[in-house]
Amino acid sequence: MKVGLLTLYLHLPATGSLKEKRSVIKRILAEVGRCGPAFAVAEVENLDDLGRATIRIAHLANDPRYTDSALTQLRTTLELGKDYAVEGYDLEIL
Repeated sequence: MKVGLLTLYLHLPATGSLKEKRSVIKRILAEVGRCGPAFAVAEVENLDDLGRATIRIAHLANDPRYTDSALTQLRTTLELGKDYAVEGYDLEIL
C-alpha cells in the first residue's frame, strides 16, 4: 500500500474571526470527505492564525500513480474555492 500526502497552504483573506475561519475549513474538510473513504483530512498548522490555514490530506491506494493522480485532481478542485486561496502545496508519496 502507498500513502500520498498533500499539504495545502491556504490564505483566508475574508475571515475576521475564528468562527468564520472554522466555517471555511469545515467546508473544505467536507469537500474532501465526499471524495471517498480512501481520503483523510485534517487542519494541521496555523490553528489560531485567522489569515492562514494548513490542510493535510492523505490518500491510500495500491498504485502510487493512482494516488498521485487522485491528489492532483483534488488539489485542482480545491484551488477553485471562493473563500480562500491556495498559496502553495507539497505532494509526497510514501
